[in-house]
Amino acid sequence: MTTLKLADVVELFGKLAAAFEEQKDRLNELDAAIGDGDHGMSMARGFSAVAAALRDNTPATISDALAQGGMQFNEVSGSTIGILMFSAMREAGKAVSGKESLGAAELADMLAAAIEGIKRRGKAEVGQKTILDSLHPALESLRAGLGSRGLEGEEALQAAARAAEEGAESTRELDSKIGRARWFSERSKGALDPGAVSGAIIVRTVADYLQQGRAK
Repeated sequence: MTTLKLADVVELFGKLAAAFEEQKDRLNELDAAIGDGDHGMSMARGFSAVAAALRDNTPATISDALAQGGMQFNEVSGSTIGILMFSAMREAGKAVSGKESLGAAELADMLAAAIEGIKRRGKAEVGQKTILDSLHPALESLRAGLGSRGLEGEEALQAAARAAEEGAESTRELDSKIGRARWFSERSKGALDPGAVSGAIIVRTVADYLQQGRAK
């Protein structure tokens, strides 16, 4: 089974930083329809800061990298998403405490822990037009792929990425009910949720990284 080691986690944050820099303007446009229009900037700034911090001073463990990365993201993002990403990354790190490598099963555990962290911190549930609407379908798909469908790790993660993208697309039909976006609930119908799109970008970036090659 494909595994990620600490060097991969550090490299993967660089991939996430690049992905969000590329998608920054699109995410800002999506956010402008239902919020402040700065979501893409916050995500790009946050992941860029994490990538730089981990390159300059790599922690000793994967768990520490996630915890420290979450703190760095929150420090520089300057928005609610920073607190949510901090909670998600911290809980994901706790889920793999003591692990020196991560397979698909551990990634599923991390995703489940991240989702619970976001739920607790954001007081949100699936179906309320948030990042959970892409992350939760990804988790369900990943667990099914590794379980009843009998997929290999890379195949299961690719299926999870597709499920996350479909989940993000489904937010067009939802009304915003959480955070500042609820103020624009009437005009949010028909618009994609930028947080859900960001969740799909994260899952896609991880899946493609595992498929295309890891740090040597």
